[in-house]
Amino acid sequence: MNIETVFRLLSNAGFRNLGADDANIYMEDPACIIRSFETFLEYAWTILIFITGIMLAGWAWAMIRGSKNAELKSITNNLKNLVLLLGVISATPVLVNFVYGGDLIGRGCKTIAIPIETVDKLLAQRYEELEKYDAYNLYENFEIYDSGATIGQTTYVQPSVSNDAQEILEISPALDKINETPQNATPVRAIESGKDVIFVAADGHEYKHTGGTRAWRNNNPGNIRMTEFSKRMGAIGAAGGFAVFPDEQTGMVAVKKLLRTKNYANKTIAGAISRYAPPSENNTAAYQRSIEKLTGLNINRKMSELSDQELDRVANAIRHIEGWKPGTVEKI
Repeated sequence: MNIETVFRLLSNAGFRNLGADDANIYMEDPACIIRSFETFLEYAWTILIFITGIMLAGWAWAMIRGSKNAELKSITNNLKNLVLLLGVISATPVLVNFVYGGDLIGRGCKTIAIPIETVDKLLAQRYEELEKYDAYNLYENFEIYDSGATIGQTTYVQPSVSNDAQEILEISPALDKINETPQNATPVRAIESGKDVIFVAADGHEYKHTGGTRAWRNNNPGNIRMTEFSKRMGAIGAAGGFAVFPDEQTGMVAVKKLLRTKNYANKTIAGAISRYAPPSENNTAAYQRSIEKLTGLNINRKMSELSDQELDRVANAIRHIEGWKPGTVEKI
């Protein structure tokens, strides 16, 4: 792996890179304590300048009001001195950092050298560990991801769709009739009951979805949150913070309609997934890789360019990734 890629991985993990030579990669000691004071000092300095400015301005105003009989030249000179003083105070940190190479605090941190050979061995071990995982399993124990892996490439090798992935993509919505609420009892309301969901039919009968995954219990293949959009798409309640739809087909239509909205249409598939499954809640990079593997689509394509058939493949892939595992339906 080239040094630029290693630097990118280290930056993504929050390390400060200082350079490299033929034998070592140099970085700032991540245990450097004084680095933690950097943000505090920045805010403190800003507040100090602000307070000093107010005090000097007040003093200048008082001086001017008390100098009605003074000569104009004296007042002008005093104002010039005040501006000069404030300017010197503001410029001091900039000048000091310039003299010390732009990072005064960093000068107090140690530099550590990591042999490139060791880095290569660690990365080889990481790849070996990754190969043990299911290609579609998102819950990996690896936090460092390469943010530049698919950016700026001049060539792109279209991924092939494996036989297992093809079977997943051929699953049609609403064909999972096992343990499904009877068709003659169309749900009109959903009630959360612990981890279970109770569906109230138009005829008053109640059916409880128990076991399985949240996506199945909610008839929500994409685990869409309960919002005004979900209500417009036919949601009849909420459970676990997610929308509950009367049946799987309605939930799948909601996923596809959501991906066609302006919040997603102008993004690439990778960008859309980043919004759909943000890093704050998901392993977004793994989610993107799984979408690519399952659909065989170039994730740098725009969502608006996808045909209806290609959108179906993305929606079915999301259904699989979010976890669709049926439980049981009990009549109450």
